[in-house]
Amino acid sequence: MPDISPINNLQGSSVPASIQRTQVDAPATTASTPKHSEIRDRVEISDHARHLEKIRQSPDIRQSKIDAARSEIAQGTYETPDRLRAALLRLLDEIEPS
Repeated sequence: MPDISPINNLQGSSVPASIQRTQVDAPATTASTPKHSEIRDRVEISDHARHLEKIRQSPDIRQSKIDAARSEIAQGTYETPDRLRAALLRLLDEIEPS
């Protein structure tokens, strides 16, 4: 399965793709054939756009994390002093950034 959605997916994207038009000279011509150029389009999708597409395809809920938290809560081991201290420090950093 490709990492990129099919082209018929009409959902908008906030990440622009780089589109370039390049000119390629035609193969060597003979005296009776006029020389002409061929124009080819090329699309490049950024790494950022690929990463966003993978995120969109991943589930919104990681059930394994929920199950582990529920198990720890049931066993009484979820709220440890270290976890509470870390949560309080993160909260203080949000309220009063350094």
